[in-house]
Amino acid sequence: MKEETLILKPKKITTIIWLLICTLFVITGFTVMDEKILVKWVGIIFFGLGIIVFIIELFPNSAYLKLSNEGFEVCSLYRSNFTKWEEVDGFGIFYIRFHAMVVFNYTGEHKKHKTGKKVARFLSSYQGALPQTYGVKTIKLAELMNEWKFKNEK
Repeated sequence: MKEETLILKPKKITTIIWLLICTLFVITGFTVMDEKILVKWVGIIFFGLGIIVFIIELFPNSAYLKLSNEGFEVCSLYRSNFTKWEEVDGFGIFYIRFHAMVVFNYTGEHKKHKTGKKVARFLSSYQGALPQTYGVKTIKLAELMNEWKFKNEK
């Protein structure tokens, strides 16, 4: 079988929008809310960290989803995690209010992240999720992930 790969990256415009939103909240925190000092500093620190995260995400190869014949690799803030196709049952969609996510459950072959999987399953009935949709509509990304999984099963 010929080795195939597909790399999806987040849309830069979305990252820039989030960066601007965080920046506005930090500026607002410094210019308003003199009465509630704790709220002011918690907001400044939280959104200040958001600025750092979104700046890093603008760097090349800091975030991506890589599909290959063996499995998929999710990279966020330069930290990557590889999962084999046979370690996943399949992909679906989970809605949190108005936000849709691509989710999945692991098979018994997947031995990592035992506590994390239990917590995630308790919260959502799924064990894993992709952190974003990488510029693809959620339903299309779930279909693409299932397509790659089923064409590469051994």
